[in-house]
Amino acid sequence: MRRIGVARTIFELCLVVAIALLVVSRPQDGTRWREHVVNYVPTEDKVVALTFDDGPNPTFTPRLLDILDKYDVKATFFMIGKYMDKYPEIASDVVRRGHVIGNHTYTHPRNIELDTQAQVIRELDKCEEAIERITGKRGHLFRPPRGLIDGSVFTIASEEGYTTVLWSVCADHHDAPTPELMADRVLANNRPGGIILAHDGETGIRWKDVAATPLIIEELRKRGYRFVTVPELLKMKRRATNG
Repeated sequence: MRRIGVARTIFELCLVVAIALLVVSRPQDGTRWREHVVNYVPTEDKVVALTFDDGPNPTFTPRLLDILDKYDVKATFFMIGKYMDKYPEIASDVVRRGHVIGNHTYTHPRNIELDTQAQVIRELDKCEEAIERITGKRGHLFRPPRGLIDGSVFTIASEEGYTTVLWSVCADHHDAPTPELMADRVLANNRPGGIILAHDGETGIRWKDVAATPLIIEELRKRGYRFVTVPELLKMKRRATNG
């Protein structure tokens, strides 16, 4: 009887350890995974990353590229795979002009948190195929559509080799219906190491993002900021972490 009791105790201890290890290994069961989602990079340097979602678009993306060229600013474009396939020449022009392309899924699902693991992987992989055809190399940045992400999606993206990047301030907001107010919103919420979100997708109102872009660039430069790409910002984070 004593042996049975000891065996049962050992079994129960092993079960407790196994459950604990399972909980630790599943970031979706908590919020610690959120620590690894990049919203901004803590730094005292006045740097900021300008990013655009939902392109490429034949109307808005070329106009943005001309503006960025005028101010000698390099940006990061989180592109939708199906539009890269539809407008490959525009996506190629983005790369040719020195900008960075990130993965924004292939179809831009309304809520990727509701997709199955297989669906999430397919969204990432199909978009990545488009990126590789355009750039000739694999990308490592992922931004979930509408910024919706849970632990499961984060884990899948991480296992696929992506850094998940959100933003510290979005120019688009119902309280900012004009380009001027969009710029004011960004300026009021910006900080060193910030990531600014704007859009160049197919929605007709994106002309406001285009119009707001030079206002944002000019005012931030007056305040002493310089613009970097998201990969450049992440390098600063790694240098700070490694001392």
